[in-house]
Amino acid sequence: MSKPSALILTAALALSGTAHAADLYPWRHHEAPFTFVFGNDFDSHQQTRQARDGSLFGFLYVRFTGVTTKDRYGVATHVDCAMQPDCTVGWTINGKPLNATFLYQTMDDHPVFLLSRADITQPGSPSHFHWLGAVMPMPRQTVSGYLLQLTAVDRFCFIHHGAEAASSTRSCRDNGGVQVDPGTDIATHLNVVASAPPGM
Repeated sequence: MSKPSALILTAALALSGTAHAADLYPWRHHEAPFTFVFGNDFDSHQQTRQARDGSLFGFLYVRFTGVTTKDRYGVATHVDCAMQPDCTVGWTINGKPLNATFLYQTMDDHPVFLLSRADITQPGSPSHFHWLGAVMPMPRQTVSGYLLQLTAVDRFCFIHHGAEAASSTRSCRDNGGVQVDPGTDIATHLNVVASAPPGM
C-alpha cells in the first residue's frame, strides 16, 4: 500500500466512524505485504508494512473478552494473536522512524520516552513511541524506533493489563480501562514527552 493510499484509508476511517474491525485486515502472522517487525513483544499484536521513505502503515490488534461494561463498551485487550485466532483490528497505525530516549516505566503502563518537540508530526496526533529490538532499553538510553499515530476503527474499552478481571457491573473507567471511540486515539498508548522530569 502506498503512503497516499494509507493516508486516504486512515482519513476515511477517522471521518466515517463506520469501519469495523472485521472489515479490515485479518491477522496473518506478518505475511507479505505486512512483514515489518519491531523484534519484540509488540509484534504479537501488530502487522505493518514499511514504505520506501521508511514510514510505516498497518494495524494494531485486540481481542474482545466478551465482557461489556456498565457504560456499554466491549472490553478488549492485547494478546498474542498467534495464540488467539479471534484477534481483530483495534487501530490503524501510521509511523515515522526516529530516535527517542527511554526515561522510565511504571508498573502496568507503557515505558515513557523523551523526544524532540520538532520530531512530533504536524499535522497529526502521534502519541506512542515503540523501540526496535528485543532488549528493553536502559534509562537515559537513546534508541531507534517509530513514533506512531493510532486511529481507532471501533468502539471498545481498552484495558492494557488485567482485562480478565473486568466486570459488567462497573464502567470502563472503573474497570481500569480507557474508552475508545472511532477516530484519532491519543490516550490508550500515550508514552511520549518533550521534556524530561526534573532530576532526570
